[in-house]
Amino acid sequence: MKKLGIAVVIIIGVVVLLLVFKNVLIKAAVEGETKKATGLEFAIGDMDVGLLASKVDITDMRLLNPAGFPDKVMIDIPKFLVDVELASFFKGGAHVETIVLDLKELMVVRNKERKLNIAALKSVSEQQQKGKKPVEQEKAKKEKKAPQVVIDTLVLKIEKVTYKDYSWGAKPFTKTFTIGIDEVYRNITDPKELVNLIIVRALQKTDIAQLANFDLDSLKADVGDTLKTVEKAATEAGQKELEDLEKSATEEAEKQVGKDVIKGLKKQLK
Repeated sequence: MKKLGIAVVIIIGVVVLLLVFKNVLIKAAVEGETKKATGLEFAIGDMDVGLLASKVDITDMRLLNPAGFPDKVMIDIPKFLVDVELASFFKGGAHVETIVLDLKELMVVRNKERKLNIAALKSVSEQQQKGKKPVEQEKAKKEKKAPQVVIDTLVLKIEKVTYKDYSWGAKPFTKTFTIGIDEVYRNITDPKELVNLIIVRALQKTDIAQLANFDLDSLKADVGDTLKTVEKAATEAGQKELEDLEKSATEEAEKQVGKDVIKGLKKQLK
């Protein structure tokens, strides 16, 4: 009995260590990939990692502006849910099954020196510095090494985008756009591509690119293949919605016919 008790304690200890290790591993991966993709600092309010599943629930995540900008926050993300395949971390990569990114606000800021905060994003600056044509960019994509991070499904929500321009004077020119994006994307193979996708979809829905004289075309070329997947997802969603409506209408019609038959029978019984 004593040996059995020791064995149980050892097993419990190993399980606890594995759970702790898993939490540390996932947290480090999220922090590392975010830093790698953006090149900027970020703050996390709270992170909850599932005990028996590789799910991470992050609340109050904020990507911070670089030095030299009066506003502290660039991107405000109240909810960031990640479902990962834990075993993939031991294979030199990360397989993310699902990401739900609920972005409350993207703040695009031009400071007094006329520098743009989103230009400081590592993925954005690298893409714009390439200065390649779309054909050359496609060739470069094919020559890339095997992806280290694969995201099967991304649910992207963006509530609003705000533009602030401090180059006009002490009081900034400010314009806010409520865009209400709620889209699904498939097979993203680079965290930097995810960052550029957010910028592209946010600015496509506004005239901020024109106001800030920001080159959006190079970023569009970088995420062109990913943008195509949302069109397919939207079509599938539309078809399913149509089928659901037809099914609902049929069921409602059948119910009405049933009601009419019952009414007819009641009248005959009277």
